[in-house]
Amino acid sequence: MDIQKQIERFKRGYPYRRLLRPATVGDGIRKLGEDESRVFDQEYENSLSETSVCKFVPASGAASRMFRDLGVLQKVFSSKEAVLNPEEEKILEKFLSNATRLPFAGLLEERLGEGLEKAVSSGDFGPILDTLLGDEGLGYENVPKGLVPFHDYGGERRTAFCEHFKEALGYITSRDTVSMHFTIPPAFAERFAREEKEAISLLSSEGVSFDVTYSVQDPQTDTIAVTMDNTPVTDADGSLLRRPAGHGALLKNLNELSYDCIFVKNIDNVAKEGLLSDTVKWKKTLGGVLLSIQKRVFRYTEALSSSWTSEALEREIISFCRGELFMDLSRELSGLSGAGRRELLFRVLHRPIRVCGVVKNMGEPGGGPFWVEGEGGESLQIVESAEVDRDSSTQRDIWESSSHFNPVDIVCGVKDFRGEKFNLTGFVDPEAGIITEKTFGAKKIKALELPGLWNGSMSGWITVFVEVPFTTFNPVKTVWDLLKEPHQVN
Repeated sequence: MDIQKQIERFKRGYPYRRLLRPATVGDGIRKLGEDESRVFDQEYENSLSETSVCKFVPASGAASRMFRDLGVLQKVFSSKEAVLNPEEEKILEKFLSNATRLPFAGLLEERLGEGLEKAVSSGDFGPILDTLLGDEGLGYENVPKGLVPFHDYGGERRTAFCEHFKEALGYITSRDTVSMHFTIPPAFAERFAREEKEAISLLSSEGVSFDVTYSVQDPQTDTIAVTMDNTPVTDADGSLLRRPAGHGALLKNLNELSYDCIFVKNIDNVAKEGLLSDTVKWKKTLGGVLLSIQKRVFRYTEALSSSWTSEALEREIISFCRGELFMDLSRELSGLSGAGRRELLFRVLHRPIRVCGVVKNMGEPGGGPFWVEGEGGESLQIVESAEVDRDSSTQRDIWESSSHFNPVDIVCGVKDFRGEKFNLTGFVDPEAGIITEKTFGAKKIKALELPGLWNGSMSGWITVFVEVPFTTFNPVKTVWDLLKEPHQVN
């Protein structure tokens, strides 16, 4: 997108998504019984010898948000006369009373050269926070979140990155090889390479090999920032300020992978080893759902691509769309016959497929599954709060009545019935981006984010939502999440 087009987009903005209703169990969301789950699990297992599988993990994000609370304290203690307000007092108390329970406590003690309890008792908290967050210490405020230790198994510390290796062993293994792809910031490539060697060494007894690849977010996808009156922002040397355009920019990275089955998961959503069984079970179940649906879609699209299909097969396809994909095509098919019907049915099914695990809404921030109105009628979409017109009472009520949440637990099928990979850029809704407010120095600016990877960038995909248990969702958004049971090993 050139600069002038970006400026015009800032002026014009992005339209809100038009919510029709939340996706619910039976109306957009499938809820599987234990027997059904077992069948899909087995179907996935049976396919592994002939299906290429990969795990795609966006791991570029810095841990700055995770350590935001402690970063506030660090700034306060950097002044000569540190005075904490009541909220900062609470943060400090929480940190001091839980510091030894954090998985990187041992590393912090090594850097400090003394025990945490002794360091805390001195009352000089600035050096502790500087050692934890500063570049001269552990540097956790600026390192990628994937390189932060999430779990401590009695001195064996595993980062979020490392835990993804362990988790992948349960459901990615194909022909005795575990394939994973991480998007990373180029400045930390060597750190990730070292961490990869440690992870593979740790898991060497499992008897499998790892095929790990990396990519970086293309700088060409960066977007400019503007002032509140839409004037481009420049940095200290007078050049235009450019910013990464959100995870939607990673569509290009995903588009370069050519596996039969690609699992997408956030870097911070990993649980300790003892809680992996539910995650592995439901990952295989979601994979089985994808392969089951894909098998029928391939059969139907191959038949529809020929010059003739029977009325019976057309009825079967329409029934499949209604029963399995929650697509009611009666209005679109009305008045069509022969080649027109075949062409529409082919167009509806000849698309990449994503099966998304969704959990019951427990008040976590983030997007959820909704029925959305678009040019082609209603469709199932993952929608973020920033995409909703909260000033509209109707839209706000629909948003707030959502029963489920999107934990970014997705398995993708990106090939067609010929085995050819779809060009994923052809299924993006360009009107589904977001403009957000940020700060640059002391002034407010506006930033442009491309359609999100699992939001607008996948708007044109066939979407299937499946309810998964909340035990499979264990994110670490703040440092305090590491104190929760799924991340406490000792």
